[in-house]
Amino acid sequence: MRIAQEDRAAYVAAGRSAMEAGPSWLKLDRHEALENFFRAGFPAREAEAWKYTSLAALERQQLHSPAPGVEFLPDGLPAGHLLGYGNGYALSRSSALPESMLGRLDAALARTTLPAAARFGTLAGRESMLVALNTALWREGLVLHLPAQWRVDEPIFVVRTIDEDGAMVHERSLIVLEPGAEATVVELCNGRGDYWRNPVTEIFVGAQARLLYVRLVEDGVAATHTGALFARQAQDSRLDVLSLALGGQLTRQDIALDLAGAGASATLHGCFLAGGRAHVDHHTRIEHTAAHTQSREIFRGIAAGRGCGVFDGLIVVRPGAQKADAQQSSRNLLLSPHAEIDAKPQLEIYADDVKCGHGATVGRLDESQVFYLRSRGIGDAQARALLTHAFALEACAAVAPGTLRDWLTQRLDGALDRLVEGGRK
Repeated sequence: MRIAQEDRAAYVAAGRSAMEAGPSWLKLDRHEALENFFRAGFPAREAEAWKYTSLAALERQQLHSPAPGVEFLPDGLPAGHLLGYGNGYALSRSSALPESMLGRLDAALARTTLPAAARFGTLAGRESMLVALNTALWREGLVLHLPAQWRVDEPIFVVRTIDEDGAMVHERSLIVLEPGAEATVVELCNGRGDYWRNPVTEIFVGAQARLLYVRLVEDGVAATHTGALFARQAQDSRLDVLSLALGGQLTRQDIALDLAGAGASATLHGCFLAGGRAHVDHHTRIEHTAAHTQSREIFRGIAAGRGCGVFDGLIVVRPGAQKADAQQSSRNLLLSPHAEIDAKPQLEIYADDVKCGHGATVGRLDESQVFYLRSRGIGDAQARALLTHAFALEACAAVAPGTLRDWLTQRLDGALDRLVEGGRK
């Protein structure tokens, strides 16, 4: 639905300073994107991709662009490179990497001679109006550009905090790994209050490069999060993505991976928790566009109280992508009679020499497993908690054992404890 003339002023005011900064091509890009959003408006539930998720509350909410806030670092953050953002503004940086490799996106785009600048916006298509609004209104952003064969041994943590009610924050990240480069990137989204976060991340993985990318969502209980991730892989590259949605009132994640080079491999693992009246929606798309590519997708969802979860996963094998190997698994757990999870795994195959499979389940804990643990002297509540934790932790298999995996497991364990405890009330 088109944005009414009287409502446009708020978006123009929110983005005025951002839209007038940077080179002329970027200004033009921003203005065109905003006009596209005004013409089409927010996605409606009549669209198949938004059948289960409504953004009507955002249309009614009085939103504004906030002033710089604070960064909130979680306890026990492992050692590594760190960039902190508050309300979309870059606040701190602790890294030995030069700023030409790791720094602010707006500064990088102003230097159009940098190779990364040519990649900006080439994956995040304008068909999504939320992406178009992000393109128009993002501010300082993040860029990671690693030269060929460059290896970053410690994780790169990007902590993004929002701390203002009614804030509308559009965050942007561009990650480029040239051939043979290796890195681990953790984007942590946290905050307090009733706000709207709308991040967009574009990832390019060069030939024989390796990237582990983690998106950890720990937004405030009243927050809305509409995130989009786009990635393209070159020949013999490897990309591991882990999405953990552990907070927020309404969370929508769109993830699109393109295995564009022969021999590329990808894993997409995820876990989402929906308690109270929270709504969590994941739409994923993995495209095999080259031969001898491999993908593994494992999602685990847990809903309690009156929480609602959605998993809509599509794997596409394009013509010519012979010898593609794609497997998809969506398993979902209901902890209360009022919780709901809708799972829709899909395959589209246009090549004849492939190995593909998918499956989905939605149900409750296996009472025979509960009985087994209770017969070993474990109480009912503890037995159910142990099984629930084991179920969720399958998603963390994308991260190799070590300090980072231990820390992510602790974050997931803590969120699960709160979910289970809240379900008992």
